[in-house]
Amino acid sequence: MITIKQIADLAGTSRGTVDRVLHNRGSVNPEIAKRILDIAEANNYRSNPFAKALVKGDKRHVVGIVLNSVGNPFFEEVLRGITEASEKYRKYGFEINIKEIKGYNEEEQLKAIRAVIAANPSALAITPMNTKGISKELSELTSIPIVTINQDIPLKNKFAFVGCDYSNSGRVSGDIAKLILPKGGNVGIVTGSFKILGHNERIQGFEEVVGTKDGVKINVVGVVENNDDDINSYTATRKLIREKKPDLIYFCAAGTEGGVKAVIEAAKDIKIVVVDDIPPMRTFLSRGSIQAIVTQHPYNQGAEMIEILYDFLVNGKKPKKVQNFTENRVMLPHSIS
Repeated sequence: MITIKQIADLAGTSRGTVDRVLHNRGSVNPEIAKRILDIAEANNYRSNPFAKALVKGDKRHVVGIVLNSVGNPFFEEVLRGITEASEKYRKYGFEINIKEIKGYNEEEQLKAIRAVIAANPSALAITPMNTKGISKELSELTSIPIVTINQDIPLKNKFAFVGCDYSNSGRVSGDIAKLILPKGGNVGIVTGSFKILGHNERIQGFEEVVGTKDGVKINVVGVVENNDDDINSYTATRKLIREKKPDLIYFCAAGTEGGVKAVIEAAKDIKIVVVDDIPPMRTFLSRGSIQAIVTQHPYNQGAEMIEILYDFLVNGKKPKKVQNFTENRVMLPHSIS
């Protein structure tokens, strides 16, 4: 690999100047800095990407972000991943503009998308609803990269997806349900919204596994929506228990705290599997109130989305793949230290 001294000789400058450019240790004339970086890149020197960002001048790269996160504690970790990752790059002209909405109202999400796009972002990251209106709106945004985060939809102009493999999450949850109910039984499912592709994929994966003919007869006796809201979840879960009498409830989206409280208040032997890795669920898990959490690493989702867009907007580097799945990790009572 070429050395700093050799780069300095080729660039006709001092080693100190080369060091400042490659390691971001002070201001350098942009023309000289570009010459140094071009020589370093041509000779496979491992240059600091931050230095390249500085050479490009005062250009700002703003990522517009639309999240269905209001009232959903799961997204606290997603947002922490986003803000901490983006903060590393703020001084290099990389910024974020976050618009948060509550629930799954198509018109509200369309308004949020249009508000963010009106600010002329360099890219858009979104947890999209799987509706015709949202698909049409996003399909028309051909001038900027679109990253779907946490939730996905079929989109021809999608730059990348970062989030859970929902089908696999559902299948893993189905495996857990069969272990919990080795003699079979009835299962109720509480989902967030039928407008969310990932929630539907979880249900489908779950039903595929519990429906296999292997001697364990598990029946899905009801599927209800809670709009990822704890109050709605409490009410929907109470009704599900009263009308369907499940032996196990699978919470395949958020709104878990309200739902689990409804199960506990019912004072029945109902087992619980959730996918919402939040502090209250960890407490319930350690107490034995729920049997398992199939987590999807929310912090990593936020941070990885930022890394993908920073690499592209600043360094021109596309992700190696479109679908970027986080690990579906199973947490059991003794997973909590």
